Amino acid sequence: MDGVSLPSEPHPDRRGSGPLSLLAEDAFRRVWLTGSLIGTIRWIELLVTGVYVFDATGSPLQVALLTMLRMAPMSLIGAFAGAIAERVSRRRLLAGVLACGIAVSLVQAGLAWSGRLELWHVALGAVVNGMFWAIDMPVRRTMLGELAGPGRTAAAMGLDAATNNATRMLGPGVGGLLLEVTGIHGAFLLGAALYAAGLCLLAGLRDDAPSDLGGRFRIFARVAEGLRFVRGDRGLVGTLAVTIVFNVFAWPATSMVPVIGEERLHLTAFPIGLLMSADGLGALLGAVLASLGARPSGFRGLYLLGVALFALGSLAFAVSPSPGLAGAAQIAAGAGSACFATMQATIVFLSAPAAARPRVMGVLSMCIGTSVLGYVHLGLLAHWLGGPAAVVVTSLEALVALAAAAVIWPEIRPKARFVAR
Repeated sequence: MDGVSLPSEPHPDRRGSGPLSLLAEDAFRRVWLTGSLIGTIRWIELLVTGVYVFDATGSPLQVALLTMLRMAPMSLIGAFAGAIAERVSRRRLLAGVLACGIAVSLVQAGLAWSGRLELWHVALGAVVNGMFWAIDMPVRRTMLGELAGPGRTAAAMGLDAATNNATRMLGPGVGGLLLEVTGIHGAFLLGAALYAAGLCLLAGLRDDAPSDLGGRFRIFARVAEGLRFVRGDRGLVGTLAVTIVFNVFAWPATSMVPVIGEERLHLTAFPIGLLMSADGLGALLGAVLASLGARPSGFRGLYLLGVALFALGSLAFAVSPSPGLAGAAQIAAGAGSACFATMQATIVFLSAPAAARPRVMGVLSMCIGTSVLGYVHLGLLAHWLGGPAAVVVTSLEALVALAAAAVIWPEIRPKARFVAR
């Protein structure tokens, strides 16, 4: 197929160094835009399915468990996706994900339109979409990092995080509006259309060469090698420990936005979507600043700050007495999550040698998948204490766990030196 090549080794001497130089390159732009479409789908579905389940059951625990099902594949197949991506074309693997996404979205739309959609359909869809996300993250972000090259990795990851966070601003509002105007089937149909658009973008790329073609492919051995590499680098272990802290104690609070919006603030679907969009606005601003201003000496400090700011913003959101204050808290939390996400991908990618990056990014996906535990933890607390109190408790836990990680792994403290491989 004729198209734009996806080089395995970039040539930084012929390119600029900032985000705009990345967007000037057609191959990077196509992969980046595909990610923006996938992100938009993710946030639309997160909002509409959360509201749908809460309206149907009235249970905060059910809402948290639904989001847990979406995240479960990250812990189960994330590392394997990274290992597989070393042996097959990453473009083809990502295109296969998009094609399956079209089919799943159309089936869900048909069930909803015919009035046959049930909770188990929504739960199954959450698991399947979680599998898509588990594959997308190590594959597409590795593609972006390879296209950018070492000198522009922070800019590439920051730009990707900014885009994802822009979809966090756009997706929930669109999802809430569709839910009120067309019903849930309209959201699923839009998801199918966005998946199709992403597939068209990838069609303009040539297949990239796999990074490892030698010998027999033993997937469990490859995953074990990735884990051994991580274990040998204390700075990387500490970085991934902070990822686990964020995903177990902090990030699950996002699942309680529909619950707190309805129960505490008495809002309908569209205003709840706007509250989630406020989080996306803060995240967009934070990611842009991180992309433009971050330097290697500040990577670790920005990483830790992001977790702390998200936890504090979530805590403030849970106790806010009005939608305006809740929105301001969401903006602060969003800025924190953007700093965290940008530096997480940058530090992990640059800490691994080029040949091992897909595997290490897969280990990162597995660590992100520990949020399954967080959603169960938060859901049970919400069942016993209510949504707002549960978010307060888990946010405080996140701050304590973050401080403990910085004590155990001094290599991740702000003043610790960071050296890219």
